[in-house]
Amino acid sequence: MGHEPVYVDGRPVGYVTSAAYGYTIGAPIAYAWLPAGHSAPGTPVEIEYFGARVPAVTAAEPLFDPEMSRIRR
Repeated sequence: MGHEPVYVDGRPVGYVTSAAYGYTIGAPIAYAWLPAGHSAPGTPVEIEYFGARVPAVTAAEPLFDPEMSRIRR
């Protein structure tokens, strides 16, 4: 939906700007605005979605399946 809060250590620090399912990696992807101090790849975060907090982790771009194994099923 967009603008869902993103939490680090239980505190809101940013928000989702867009989200979709990443078919080539087989997982949902959410792009979010985060302060630089919380954006290092591997940082655990939580995204609030319809009142529930969903665990997530920051990642470096690009997100892709280098062997294209998910496409060839």
